[in-house]
Amino acid sequence: MVDNTIHYLLGVSNFNKIILTRNLWGICFVMIKNIKYFSFLAIVAIIFVSAGCVTRTITVKTNPSNALVYIDDKLEGESPVTIPFTYYGTRKIMIEKRDEDGRLTHERTTVFEKIKAPVYEIFPLDFFSEVLWPREIKDEHILNYDLVKLEPLSIKEQQEKVIKNAEELRQRVNAPDF
Repeated sequence: MVDNTIHYLLGVSNFNKIILTRNLWGICFVMIKNIKYFSFLAIVAIIFVSAGCVTRTITVKTNPSNALVYIDDKLEGESPVTIPFTYYGTRKIMIEKRDEDGRLTHERTTVFEKIKAPVYEIFPLDFFSEVLWPREIKDEHILNYDLVKLEPLSIKEQQEKVIKNAEELRQRVNAPDF
């Protein structure tokens, strides 16, 4: 009765092909009596061991370099920067260049880049490229941006800008919330 239950759990209906055995310590072993089933299992194991994958990366390059790069509001580093990603879609990329005092030297650039999936990543082809293809596939997206240099403001212009920003903040704070 126990043998039938074990064979049923293995999904084997023909008992003379695969036999589940136990030794003295209670460890289970599977013995394959037919070479045809052994070669089938070997082929399946080779497919899973040699299955490839897709490596996806985004590289952001700027002119001038060493600008801070934020992707989806997360600081990724100074340009040029390369990051891996999993999902395709629209990414928010913000780039800013500052001097050693922390002041912006170039205009802050914010763009929404649509990263499109290649043909081999569209259903049902994605199964073959992700699981069955025996080599690694590299999907690299390189984004180049030219930053616009800011003209230095005079002290009077800087003061007017600070006062204008302060007035806007005061109006936001005093505005009633609905």
